[in-house]
Amino acid sequence: MKKLNVLSKLFLSLAMVVGVLFSAVQGVSAYNERTIICSGGAYFDKYGPGQYWYEHGNQGWCHNPNNWCENGQCSNQSPYNGAPYSMWKTYSGCSLSNYARWNMGNIAQWSYWYTFVPSNYATTTNAPYQITYNGGSGYSFSINQNAYYNRWISLPTTSNYYQIMNTWLTDVTCEGSTTQVGFDETEICKEANSSSAYCPGSHNP
Repeated sequence: MKKLNVLSKLFLSLAMVVGVLFSAVQGVSAYNERTIICSGGAYFDKYGPGQYWYEHGNQGWCHNPNNWCENGQCSNQSPYNGAPYSMWKTYSGCSLSNYARWNMGNIAQWSYWYTFVPSNYATTTNAPYQITYNGGSGYSFSINQNAYYNRWISLPTTSNYYQIMNTWLTDVTCEGSTTQVGFDETEICKEANSSSAYCPGSHNP
């Protein structure tokens, strides 16, 4: 009887270990489906005169203490909490001055693209983005940042793209010198469709 109890406990312990390992693998797989590029660190490059770049703390998806959720995705679940908890902005112009690039990692897969629009410092109605993909092809589009508040925004189409390489955003909106262009997180998500559980959700403008 004692031997059976020992065996039962042993099997129970093994089952618990397997369950924990399975949960961990699921968590890692979920994050492996998503590549989030925070607006700081080695994968985000700013260009143009430094005096026209402004940093704002406590903003954006990678700002962990904000602790808000959307579609079940919470900022404190991001595996990129070591990134700077801030966003960047510049002001609108009619000729190119300040712009930025997010390096998406050049991953050889079909992915959906998203950008995060924070609650403040993004008032342009015509933010000019471009993604490069598939060895150098480009797709240009604009997003009305002023229409969104702490939201992940997808492309104006529901299309996915192969091997997304970079995202570019410039200050050429020609809306007046007080209009703010916000630069925060971007993301690529490898899923069957843009409404996957591990994507931020389909928020087409």
